[in-house]
Amino acid sequence: MRQMNRWSIGILFLALSFCTPAMCQMSERCPWLNAETAAGMLNGPVTFTVTYPGEDKKDASCEFVHQEGAVVSRLRIEVQTMKDLASEFASYAAKCGQDATPLRAIGNEAKICSLHRQHEFSEQVVSRVRERAFLVSVTSNATTPAASELRDQLHEKAEKIAEQVAGFLF
Repeated sequence: MRQMNRWSIGILFLALSFCTPAMCQMSERCPWLNAETAAGMLNGPVTFTVTYPGEDKKDASCEFVHQEGAVVSRLRIEVQTMKDLASEFASYAAKCGQDATPLRAIGNEAKICSLHRQHEFSEQVVSRVRERAFLVSVTSNATTPAASELRDQLHEKAEKIAEQVAGFLF
């Protein structure tokens, strides 16, 4: 009987030790988008980080990254609660610059813009829902398809994710 109990305890201990790494790998979840949806948008498995600037965890930044060889694609979502809507949103919207295009039905005052750096393309949506500003950016250093086609793809993805974030914040 004692031998049986030792075996049972040993098996239980072994089973729990296999579960521990899975529990340790559990990470924060992005409040506005899950990893599976991000993987669909970025065309493959993603790693991600979630950062909370305050202790209340009301606001957060989520970054999803998919890497395939030298090609890196990123999806970033930032949500920030504003105390002074007029001045704070103006500085938030300035992240898109003067060449931004207004978007309809994605929160309030939504704009989309293209940000291109050497070897990197990015489409970014800046908007707000009530007192919460949000930014969605989709970035890639892919060399194919052609630049205009890649820009169109990133534009569509940024807009779709921004719709989801705005819907969640309503």
